[in-house]
Amino acid sequence: MAAKYSRRPSYLSEPLSPSIIPDLAILPQPLPAADLPCGQLVSKSSKHNPTSLEDRDFDDVGTQWYKDVIFFNSEDGRFVESFGGTHLVQKPLDEGTEVGTIEAVEQRVRILKDAEAAIKKIWLEDSAKKWIQEQEEAGFVVAHRQLANASYKRARLHDIGNGNYEVVREVGGEDKSGKRRDSTLEVKNTDSKWDTIGVLVRRIVMEGDDVGLGGELGVSYWH
Repeated sequence: MAAKYSRRPSYLSEPLSPSIIPDLAILPQPLPAADLPCGQLVSKSSKHNPTSLEDRDFDDVGTQWYKDVIFFNSEDGRFVESFGGTHLVQKPLDEGTEVGTIEAVEQRVRILKDAEAAIKKIWLEDSAKKWIQEQEEAGFVVAHRQLANASYKRARLHDIGNGNYEVVREVGGEDKSGKRRDSTLEVKNTDSKWDTIGVLVRRIVMEGDDVGLGGELGVSYWH
């Protein structure tokens, strides 16, 4: 289906292309959209939502329809790897993992236009500065992906040779005990139309009385 772009600031003469979307790490489980805004400060012990960022600090890209192939942990259901909207993967399942798919009628990605400028803007907030200084390590959510009415389903890999595996969505199957099971993944209901499923987080680096950003941190703050 052709992409349909989300609303954008009127000063842009052309829609933003989905090609500007960075690589986003998949979260272990989807979260309600309100729980993980772009621009959030995160650490292992807490989260902090700054108040100084405005809509003009972000770029927003949206498309109709989204699909992703994922590997997830068999024991706890946590998502461990994302392969994008492909029909083939070049990797067999590791021990203790299974394959699934995510589909949604719409995706939207929010990205900070200038992450370095944004963290310096936030540094001027007394509460945000205090929060950052109190953390042993902290990250800054500089982009996130949200999906509307997402569907999470089980799938199987069919070996078609030459190191290629076809992804086949499961209609019905059996668990390890041989009992019939539903094809829907056991994903905790977010009670939200929009689920956040992907993020890009960068390390916050304090430099004297200044602040900047380091490398990517992954999704360890949500494990």
